[in-house]
Amino acid sequence: METKKLLVVASVERTGSTLLCSILRGTLAAGTPVEYLNIHTQNFVRFRDKYGVPTIAPTRQPLSALRKLLGKSAWRDISYFSHRSYLTYLTRLAEINTTQNGVFGIKMHWNQYKRHMLDLDLNVNYWGVPVRWVRIMRQNEIRQAISFVRASQSESWNSNMEVQREPVYDGDAIESALARIADENAQWQKYFVDNNIVPLDITYEQLTHDMDATVRLVMNHIDSPIDTVPAPQTKKQSDVTSKEWAERFVLEHPEHAHRANVSSL
Repeated sequence: METKKLLVVASVERTGSTLLCSILRGTLAAGTPVEYLNIHTQNFVRFRDKYGVPTIAPTRQPLSALRKLLGKSAWRDISYFSHRSYLTYLTRLAEINTTQNGVFGIKMHWNQYKRHMLDLDLNVNYWGVPVRWVRIMRQNEIRQAISFVRASQSESWNSNMEVQREPVYDGDAIESALARIADENAQWQKYFVDNNIVPLDITYEQLTHDMDATVRLVMNHIDSPIDTVPAPQTKKQSDVTSKEWAERFVLEHPEHAHRANVSSL
């Protein structure tokens, strides 16, 4: 399918981007956005197994073989792949995942975009089509940080993944996550300003409060209005534990209270 438009969902971890993209994929008109720039997912492994790209660079093959013998992934980072085959991978992504209306969608966190495109002297213009940006953020950054810590500890990054271990409250880890959130939000903002990009801004709170209206905003933004908004393929992971952790964290670190919506702690 010929790609005529690119939808980019720009995010930072735990903003509801997975929830949003699960709905967008269900529309069959938003280019099946997933984290194609995340080289440590099963989606990446399956694509590579099926289509043969990207390939391990000759200079990295001995180390790659050793990693496999040790039961690790065959690659540690993007440097393990040949540059030419990685470009082929990016091209094939659009060819295979563009929907019938000509839209190719991709979701990417800042660290993925920086390491796996910008640092390689690439950007979204690689695909050579008009780009529509959607930025999703979270107003309650304390809950966002808590979600990140819980997902990291449990190794359950969405509701379809099993919990590997029960998370334990860690105020230092939450504070570290808050710093990361602030930095990556600032990096996205700088990128948009530097490149004269005005994205469609939406929030996690907006999405969960009115999914139907929010998804329609996104679909109208890419000129692909829909009659019916499909149900999400994942669900919210926030629960009473997240609320309790947020209340405890604000009591211990009142200097961060402004980074939460008090009414939604």
